[in-house]
Amino acid sequence: MAKKTDLRVKRTRKLINEAFLKFIQEKGFDAMTIQEIADEALINRATFYLHYDDKYDLLEKMSSDVIQELISVINPPFDQADQEVNIERLKGSVTNVYQCIQKHQMFYQVMFGKNGINGFRNNLEEVIRDKFDRHIKEVVKDPTQFQIPKDLLLHFISAAFVAVIQWWLNQEEKPTPEEMANQLSKLITQGPIQTAGFKIE
Repeated sequence: MAKKTDLRVKRTRKLINEAFLKFIQEKGFDAMTIQEIADEALINRATFYLHYDDKYDLLEKMSSDVIQELISVINPPFDQADQEVNIERLKGSVTNVYQCIQKHQMFYQVMFGKNGINGFRNNLEEVIRDKFDRHIKEVVKDPTQFQIPKDLLLHFISAAFVAVIQWWLNQEEKPTPEEMANQLSKLITQGPIQTAGFKIE
């Protein structure tokens, strides 16, 4: 019985989430109402309030769940002992990231769209910076090894990370997660100058 109840809860939340994203895309967060979400999800208002306090609570919980799932698959490609980058581990991490983006493609497209949520991009970049900062602190014991300020490095990584996700979302024929892993592993390890075919003197 508990399993059936759990499945019903998941199904109801899925319908609510889909309706929520639909109205953000069509009219924006501020213009939508709980009644519209309920009608689209084929539930009543009372059922909505069993799951969420209001549309702000829905936005917070949905965004948190999706972003935390993304953050959970970002893993360091380097070994803590020797600080050497493992290419296969790097490719595996990038593949996992884009599989996650693919899974929640509608969410990201809506959030980055013309009626998307203000501050979403900045929030995502901040969460990604924090994740990479934790990874770096675990591995780098001597901060003098950085050739540029660590804060600059973290901002560059997080901004590029999010920008490439947006690029992928905007492609009509999207590269597969595996193709993204191959391309981005070259860009990450060789840098944009060498990847573009220029020589460094």
